[in-house]
Amino acid sequence: MVNKMIGRTHGIEAPASIFSLFRRIGWLVCCAFILVHGKTAAQNLSKYYVSSVQPTGILYFILPQTNFNNPDTKKDFIIDVTYLNSKDSATVNFTFLDKENINPETITIAYSSWKYQTPVKRIYVDTEKDQWRYRYTFSIPFDQLVLFYKAKDPAITLSTGSAHVVSVKTVKQWEKNAEINNRIVQIIQKNKI
Repeated sequence: MVNKMIGRTHGIEAPASIFSLFRRIGWLVCCAFILVHGKTAAQNLSKYYVSSVQPTGILYFILPQTNFNNPDTKKDFIIDVTYLNSKDSATVNFTFLDKENINPETITIAYSSWKYQTPVKRIYVDTEKDQWRYRYTFSIPFDQLVLFYKAKDPAITLSTGSAHVVSVKTVKQWEKNAEINNRIVQIIQKNKI
């Protein structure tokens, strides 16, 4: 095999063709783009959602996430989302623990000047040790769900009548999951009917 090098300069070999030089530069540019582009582009989103083709559209399920925490109980407020892309709204289910026997009627999601309030429906109530486990659901217009995921630090409040029952705050995980969820929402929007 013949080594086609132009020459040596202080132990550094010069490439035989301009093509291999451009190939090396292209590889470096590609690596730099991946590093700068962000974490979500390189992440496997299938760990965060599943989709299934249905007769009426594509059904998306954003897997349960612990983006919120109840500061009073130090327990997670777990959210999962189901959305059929032929519909205008998504279904949000949430689970939380509380020491009190409560009956939430509404949920309010707020960030800055944006606010969304809607009634909630009970799926089930159970006990876990000395606490109550609640599973509730609500419907949210898809465009409002998009705003929710774009919010930097949204707050969630559950209420019974005029009485505030449970407030939850975002945890460190929100920022990471918000990036992922925004990416999933972009995929859904691209496939919207």
